[in-house]
Amino acid sequence: MIKSRFKILAIAILLFAFANQMQAQNAEAFTKLDTNAIMIGDQIGMELGINLPKGFTAVWPAIADTLSANIEVISIGGIDTVLKGEQLKLSRRLIITSFDSGYFEVPGMEFGFGMEGDTLLYSSRTASKYLQVYTPEVDTSQAFKEIRGPIAEPYTFMEVLPWVLGGLMVIFIIGLAIWFFVRWKKNKPVFAAKPKPLRPPHEVALEKLEELRLAKVWQMGKLKEYHSQLTDVVREYADRRFGFDAIEMTTDEIMNELKEHAVNEGALEKIRLAFELSDLVKFAKAQPTALENDLSLSHCVDFVNETTQIAPQVNENTVEANKEEGGTDV
Repeated sequence: MIKSRFKILAIAILLFAFANQMQAQNAEAFTKLDTNAIMIGDQIGMELGINLPKGFTAVWPAIADTLSANIEVISIGGIDTVLKGEQLKLSRRLIITSFDSGYFEVPGMEFGFGMEGDTLLYSSRTASKYLQVYTPEVDTSQAFKEIRGPIAEPYTFMEVLPWVLGGLMVIFIIGLAIWFFVRWKKNKPVFAAKPKPLRPPHEVALEKLEELRLAKVWQMGKLKEYHSQLTDVVREYADRRFGFDAIEMTTDEIMNELKEHAVNEGALEKIRLAFELSDLVKFAKAQPTALENDLSLSHCVDFVNETTQIAPQVNENTVEANKEEGGTDV
């Protein structure tokens, strides 16, 4: 019984090995060249691969940077796998060249293959191919021709545009640098701050008069300084308010100018009294009383208040009325 079982197992192993051997006979390694003749230095493609039964695996031959002394490998592509029915095709593409002229052999390459998981390997070798490498034919009977230089082509707009923009940018940078330098030489700020709007002249005058009152200048015996500052404030106010050079004018000249600007009699009389007292103190060394000193300041304050130029008030009703009448906005 044991012997019969051993015989059956041995027969099965032999049949299995025979089946593998029959399948292995269907495996074939191959090499294909794009062409068998090239000019020296040209590159061509070479397909290297093997056809296997389904279920087999292959061991690729080692590929160096040369196939032979005269044929060099430029690049090696990846492995492509194609399954057609029960047949498996593995291939990869090489780019080869030659820098020698002649008739050169592309040697065969050996693949190993076998069933997946089986240690038994078979082999298949590609057939040798031959490559003819030519050199250019030179007709030495003809005169040598000069090598022509590059043909001049007109520049296009897009080629010139970057140079134009670059030139304009350089000019702008140089001009900006000169402008900065001139400002620096003249001790002017590079970026001047926007000037603040001037305060109304009556606000400035009233503020200065109040400061003068609080400083108690005449109380310290400085009568001349007190009356000079008092009239100077009014002169500056008249200069800005009425537009004449009151700072350089005498009292009579100022009075005449104020009359031409239709200042009311009450305000004119008050400022006249203040200026006349100031002239007496400065030129006649008069000693006014405390009441006269305070009254002069009050006259100046009243003059400013009574001659203040009031800006026109704009409200929504005025704007709407102007629009309805076809007028312009204020």
